[in-house]
Amino acid sequence: MKTEIHNVVVSVTYEGAEFNLEKLAGAIDGARYDPENFPALVYRSDEPRASFIIFSSGRANCVGAKSMRDVEFAIKKLTRKLRMSCVGIRSEPKVKVQNIVASIDFGRGFDLEKIAKNFENAEYEPEVFPGLVFRLDDPKVAVLLFASGKGVCAGAKSGRDVERAAERIAGLRLP
Repeated sequence: MKTEIHNVVVSVTYEGAEFNLEKLAGAIDGARYDPENFPALVYRSDEPRASFIIFSSGRANCVGAKSMRDVEFAIKKLTRKLRMSCVGIRSEPKVKVQNIVASIDFGRGFDLEKIAKNFENAEYEPEVFPGLVFRLDDPKVAVLLFASGKGVCAGAKSGRDVERAAERIAGLRLP
């Protein structure tokens, strides 16, 4: 069984800070701000790859990083850029993981119809979507299972949650 994280989504709060988005757009290379279309500044970090949606309230969302290490590095770089543009940031930002999306390869196929019949926490509507939605309570995630034996885990808060979800499903003796 193999897992791979594809997207880490976190919220970032710079407590006590308010951002002048127009000023920031001019001060940070690569930042875009078009208030007519979207009320936030968009900034993309190349190394590591991550995108930020920055709000005037001092809050931001970071998406697209492939690991928590990349998230931490991207936030550190953004914080440095914000400080260099004379934004009054007094403390390190608070970071909260909102969602981790990962792929899982179980190394074998599944009979989705049999799983749907045998597990009440499984939803399968092949006319609507080719995957089965398997909801777990611990960890609290949803795993989309496909007949090919591949899956997508969403809703995890850590890499360990992804591993635990994969282990739990692999241990269920699914048809």
